[in-house]
Order: sequence, then structure tokens, then C-alpha cells
Amino acid sequence: MARQNKWGTDNQICVKIAIRKGCNDWEVIYYRNKLPMWIIEQWRWYFDYIAALVKVSNPRLKVELTVCAQTLKQGQEYIEEKTKTLLRAKKSKLKRLQNTPVQDDLFHFHRERLDKAIQELREAIRALELGVFNYYVPPTYINKLKNWIRK
Repeated sequence: MARQNKWGTDNQICVKIAIRKGCNDWEVIYYRNKLPMWIIEQWRWYFDYIAALVKVSNPRLKVELTVCAQTLKQGQEYIEEKTKTLLRAKKSKLKRLQNTPVQDDLFHFHRERLDKAIQELREAIRALELGVFNYYVPPTYINKLKNWIRK
């Protein structure tokens, strides 16, 4: 079901301009997400224009303009989804470490390492449960056009 925003139905359309720098090396130089369809239709000329400017400034590189449905989660949605999976993974790793039998040596180094790993995992789980997210979040807006357009 489509969500409502201040412009009407949010179809979650994204616009992306990517440039190929190497054999399989793509760099996204422009990206906007969650745009309604009427903005895409009204501003399609602008997206074509900036893609053409990049192509004229870099004639040997492949420039690709993509207008497609937004399928990737970003922003707060991404953080919520990733937090769930991270919590599940860290809790299962904690359970596995707690159930691991320790073949201790004379100075108890293996036990100390295991206890330290368990404590670090507990702290990471506690931080995630409190809402602290110190991991990569994909950007919702990218604009590197000035680096690729010569005046």
C-alpha cells in the first residue's frame, strides 16, 4: 500500500546518475530518492540535461541515467531493519560463545579472551537496544555533479 505525503501518493521513485570510471567501477554522482511521480515527470528534462552535461564534460566515460522504483531501505527505515538483524546475529553469537567449552591453559589466557569477547558482545547488544547505531547508513541524497562538470 502506498504511503501519503504532502504531495500525494508516494511511489518511492529514485533518480540516479552513475558514471563508469573503470571496467566495473561505477560511481554514483547524483542520487535522489522517494520522489513522487509528478516530480519525475515535471523535472525529467532537468535530469536528462545534467546527465548530458556530465557526458559532454567526460566524453570517454559512460554516463547512465536511471529512473526506477526505490527498492532499497534508507534512512531511519534502514537503521530499524539493520538493528533487528544485528541484534539477532549478536545474540546468537553471544549464546554460541557462552556455550563454548574452554580448553584453558596454565595461565587462563583462553578464558580471559572468551570473557572479554562475551563482555564486548553484551555491550554492543546493550548499545543497539538503547538505539545507538554506529554502522554505515546509505545516503539518501548524493550530489557530486560539480566534480564531473567542467565550466
